[in-house]
Amino acid sequence: MKKLFALILALCMVFALCASASADKTYELKLSTTQTDTSMIYAGMKAAADKIFEDTDGHVKVTIYPSSQLGAEEDMIDQALQGMNIAVLTDAGRLSSYVPDMGIMNMAYFVNNYDDGCKVMETETFKGWDEALAAEGLRGLCYNYYDGARSFCGHEAWTKPEDLKGVVIRTPGAAPYSKSIEALGATAYNIGWGEVYNGIQTKAIDGCEAQFTSLVSSKIYEVCEYCSKTEHINLFNMVVCGETWFQSLPEEYQEIVKKDFYECAYTSAKEVEAAQDEMAQILTDNGMQIVEVDRAAFEEAAKTAYEQLGWTELREQLYKEAGIA
Repeated sequence: MKKLFALILALCMVFALCASASADKTYELKLSTTQTDTSMIYAGMKAAADKIFEDTDGHVKVTIYPSSQLGAEEDMIDQALQGMNIAVLTDAGRLSSYVPDMGIMNMAYFVNNYDDGCKVMETETFKGWDEALAAEGLRGLCYNYYDGARSFCGHEAWTKPEDLKGVVIRTPGAAPYSKSIEALGATAYNIGWGEVYNGIQTKAIDGCEAQFTSLVSSKIYEVCEYCSKTEHINLFNMVVCGETWFQSLPEEYQEIVKKDFYECAYTSAKEVEAAQDEMAQILTDNGMQIVEVDRAAFEEAAKTAYEQLGWTELREQLYKEAGIA
């Protein structure tokens, strides 16, 4: 009997030690982004990192690496897929390589504002994409960071699709971007964002399409005289990590990480929305002319891209599910 009691006591001590070791374990996540450390989204991610650290009593530490310090976005996604403790701030266009239909989120005139985009994220269809992405090895930590609406910038004002005929515009290489830009009348060209300033300055390209936050932070107003306010793509950004790393977290921490990223992303997005007039003023104060366009003509032209990618019916389905026009 004494031997049995001693064995039970020993097992209890082992379990207690294991539990203590597990409780003391720290999980580190390296978050890579192309954003600079002065951007509004960086501040929103930093808020999430601080909240996660606090809510997990320091057991989950998120370290942000701005300005592509860790490497190219695609390379970071590959490392996350391989099980490394890497997360990436990316967009639906790039994630469409894994879940094709998700790319519709980066199509021209898919939604008119941030809140409508969030409604789409609550649909059963979008939740299915989230599950499909996890099955591909990537876990969406949140999908609702926001950087504003993208417009065309260059040496000329373009007020209707016909004005963009033969105009070479830099855009990301993913199909939702390139097909949208081509449907709106321009020739899509993919180079790194860091090359855009010099490309426009030397007239190697005619212009770019980007949101106000990026135009201000990169000082594109120094090489572009005009911003044609098409607001054709509302830029949602997503934080994804490898499913393998995510499943290494205790379930309690999984919930905290996702909740804190979502809440801080929402707060950040509302700050970005509120800053649009201020950003526009900075652009005009630095010599850029913001030009109003025939938006209805651009919206009509964008329909071609949906037809080419087979997303016309999907678009209507999502509108119905989300309850938006």
